[in-house]
Amino acid sequence: MAKIALSAFAVLVLLCEVAGAQTLDTIEPRPFGHSVGDVLERRLLMDPRRDGKLDPASLPRPGRYGRWFQLRSVTPVPDGARLDYQIVNTPAQPDQENLPSLSVRVIGLDGRAHDAQIGPFTVAMAPIAHFGSNEIVQAGNMRPDLNPPPIDTSARRQRVFVYAAALIALATVQLAPALARRLGWRRAGPFVRALRALRRRRLRGDEVATRSDALRCLHRALDEAAGATVALDNVEQLWLAHPWLAPARANVEALLADSRGAFFGGAPPPPRARLDALAAQLADLERRR
Repeated sequence: MAKIALSAFAVLVLLCEVAGAQTLDTIEPRPFGHSVGDVLERRLLMDPRRDGKLDPASLPRPGRYGRWFQLRSVTPVPDGARLDYQIVNTPAQPDQENLPSLSVRVIGLDGRAHDAQIGPFTVAMAPIAHFGSNEIVQAGNMRPDLNPPPIDTSARRQRVFVYAAALIALATVQLAPALARRLGWRRAGPFVRALRALRRRRLRGDEVATRSDALRCLHRALDEAAGATVALDNVEQLWLAHPWLAPARANVEALLADSRGAFFGGAPPPPRARLDALAAQLADLERRR
């Protein structure tokens, strides 16, 4: 009778120990498509706020585990541990092998230790080639490689567009005034138009007619600038309206004197070179005002 009671007590203790053991959640590697040299990662998962923490001393040590696997590293992490197994052998034909089962110790929130069990996990392996032949053997259930996820470049593209817009704006601010002057975007004044007309229009005929036409062109420009017909008697209003013409004052007054003699006294018009030079001087003063 005593032996029966002792046996019953031993069975009860064993059942209590088994009932006290826990099973940890795991993240297992892909179960197929592996060959020699591949590294398989197993993750042991637990919630530190609910389950406590793993006892590092109970984790397996790196080394050879059976014929097929080498445990390369064991890395504790806040939510469990990571185990990296490498396949170190190759089967003669596609086959299935088990990652080893584990028994680890969990230290609960109350400070008490409990055993936790991790069962074996089956993975399919295939040979790279038969030894002694060139025949390639492929596992029929291997999946194609996953395409890498696309990289989001929207922020970088937007930054490039902003930089390009800023560069264009800066170049526009720097180059617009010079380009406007170069292309003549600003409305040309009377002296610039007169100079262009003298260069553009070369009247056919005798030299006197050509000089007379150039003289009239200059007079029209002076009249437009002064807002009235300009002669020696009223030329002062031209200087008052446009003080920037002062450097050409002597030449303009000499021209007015010569033009009075040409139009009313029968004298020849001034030489064409002198008229062209005065037109160029007045146009230059007008551009720089």
